[in-house]
Amino acid sequence: MLFLHGLTGVAEVWQETVDALGGERPRCVAIDQRGHGDSPHAGPYHVRQLVQDALGVARAAEMERPHLVGHSMGARVAMAAAAWRPRAWRSVVMADIGPEAWAQNWRETVTGVDSMPESLTRDEAVAFFTRNRPTPPERLHGYLRRVRETADGRYTWRGSRDAWKAMVRQHRGRDYWAEWEALGDPPALLVHGLKSNELRPAVADEMRRRNARVRYVPVEGIGHNIPLLAPVLLGETLLAFWGA
Repeated sequence: MLFLHGLTGVAEVWQETVDALGGERPRCVAIDQRGHGDSPHAGPYHVRQLVQDALGVARAAEMERPHLVGHSMGARVAMAAAAWRPRAWRSVVMADIGPEAWAQNWRETVTGVDSMPESLTRDEAVAFFTRNRPTPPERLHGYLRRVRETADGRYTWRGSRDAWKAMVRQHRGRDYWAEWEALGDPPALLVHGLKSNELRPAVADEMRRRNARVRYVPVEGIGHNIPLLAPVLLGETLLAFWGA
């Protein structure tokens, strides 16, 4: 199983989801995508490059047609990977992303990244991650994995903010409807957090209309960040899909 995180994320955000799969699960590999975490921060950052990165990791790890799971930006990469290289994957799961181009989204995201402080205390990091969202204490550590402690005891981001801005501009600057419509073999699943402001209801409805081969699972009461907000439920959903 190969896991791809979303924009600003790191591989560790999948830990609780992987744990929820149980001890008898197949081998799970979660990666820091380029520009994130401990991976190289050099471009290019377009989706095709990130698909090649995922294929390269699968080859290097000697994974035989792994199940591919992505969230947000990682789900868009997974969507394209399954459309362009369907024989490379046993299945594909996309958590809370749509295929549409969305200029307002990338502009607001770039503005948000520009507003992120370069250096924070731990309390400031906690305040940043919990702003405008109720975050249970047991979920906070999932967000804090996105920062690392520096020698002076402060915290900074695990990744390149310039890379994040370039990625969201490029990825949201074009649509992936053709890729979405191509899905179906291997089996594909869309998981939708119904309180999400990222996968809008009208887009989700259009996705279902334009490709009924993709299984659709709505998640009540959960927003966009499904791997951190509902990891156990996501793990159960994955097991049910893979066992179908």
